[in-house]
Amino acid sequence: MKTISEAVNERLSRINNIKEVNKEDVIDAVYEKFPELKKIDSQLIEVRAEKLIASIEHDTDPMEALNKREADLLSEREKFLLDNNIRDDFDSTRAICRKCNDTGYVKTNDGRSVVCPDCMKDAVNEVFDASGLKDYSTFTLKSFDLEYYEDKGARREKFNKLQKVMTRKSDTSIMILNGTVASGKTYLAVISCKYAIIQGFSAHYLKADRLYELTEEQLDDLKTYDYIVIDDYVPEITRVYKNATNLHALLEARTASNLPTVIVSSMPLAELVDGSEERIAGKLRGAGTL
Repeated sequence: MKTISEAVNERLSRINNIKEVNKEDVIDAVYEKFPELKKIDSQLIEVRAEKLIASIEHDTDPMEALNKREADLLSEREKFLLDNNIRDDFDSTRAICRKCNDTGYVKTNDGRSVVCPDCMKDAVNEVFDASGLKDYSTFTLKSFDLEYYEDKGARREKFNKLQKVMTRKSDTSIMILNGTVASGKTYLAVISCKYAIIQGFSAHYLKADRLYELTEEQLDDLKTYDYIVIDDYVPEITRVYKNATNLHALLEARTASNLPTVIVSSMPLAELVDGSEERIAGKLRGAGTL
């Protein structure tokens, strides 16, 4: 499974390749129009190569003359660029994305670092799809409405608590997000995952009754993810051996590493503990509630 940091790094690598090609194209065009400048730059390269060789060989005799020659060429170059209205950084790489300066991340007004919404939009959508969120494209941060399901204050409080969970600021690594049927629990859970991803965290959303589908490789990945959400949890799913085994392995590893795991259910914690398979119940007993 691909994390947002991996997707961003892939695109940054492509961007850097594009920048290098663009730089070479600009240099070739400038040299074609101004062969005198190309000659000056070639001479500068030769002088600097001679200086490097002299330095390696500890030969100080020619250094004074080489330093003067380099300074004269730099002065000649500067004047040529100015006289011909050529940018002094024409031979440098230039950022493609003005918003993030090709870093892949930008700062929000409150100082948080988030994935650049301009040049990394495709990376974010790719990771959303790979993180169990493919069916929730309409659940967007922009359309997120705190008043849609419940009272605004309570909904805001739950969302703020989820933010604390994903940044490991809660008292326990396992948290239960409770709510009645159709109270908007899934919406909150999905939005929290998307929110985590755009902040650069590795996050994943999965349904409790599909835990048995996890491969060994996927299970190992999720054991180390920064934040995961397990939705629609009911004790009955632990009667399926593979569901119970995978869930126990996840909770065991993530609790040991203090990694936040949110379990979403319409049932109160006491009922989840009483009805779950013994190994799972033991983990849920120490869970917090949202």
